Amino acid sequence: MAAAISSGTVEVRRLVAADWAALREVRLTALADAPYAFSSTLDRELGFDEATWRGRLESTAHVGAWGPGPQPGLIGLAGGFPEAPEELRGHAPGPDEPAAWHLVSMWVSPQGRGQGIADRLVAAICELARADGAEQVALWVTEVNPRALAFYRRMGFRETGQRQLVWPDEPGHWEERMVRELR
Repeated sequence: MAAAISSGTVEVRRLVAADWAALREVRLTALADAPYAFSSTLDRELGFDEATWRGRLESTAHVGAWGPGPQPGLIGLAGGFPEAPEELRGHAPGPDEPAAWHLVSMWVSPQGRGQGIADRLVAAICELARADGAEQVALWVTEVNPRALAFYRRMGFRETGQRQLVWPDEPGHWEERMVRELR
């Protein structure tokens, strides 16, 4: 097991276009570490080229946690974007439905876990969403990840009762939608 990050300061900031290689590295590491937690696969994303990674940074706001040291590395990641209700909620929005952002790609390296890094990443995405006029942040979390479910509950997310299959060809692998109010 890797040693915990016990000294120095972890910087949390939004990733920019020049960070595409760091995004690629940490995303591939996350997919290898926790394949059950994502709706993609390591094999699929290994084939992505530089343009695809840069495109992700253009279409989705990513925040990263950069570890301390002379050559700090990306040790945590979260992404977010305005939610398209008809795509993610399964229906067109009603007049009373709040504007929402969607939290994706949440992951912290094993040596960074348990140190508040995940809290800071979620807070950063919530701030970006709030600044964009969102009233809530939504996410999908796999039901086979009780640690993530407990973390999101602690961060103020609540279950909605909405469930979907992570992968259609794996009928036993479900995820649940959770939301956090920003008001």
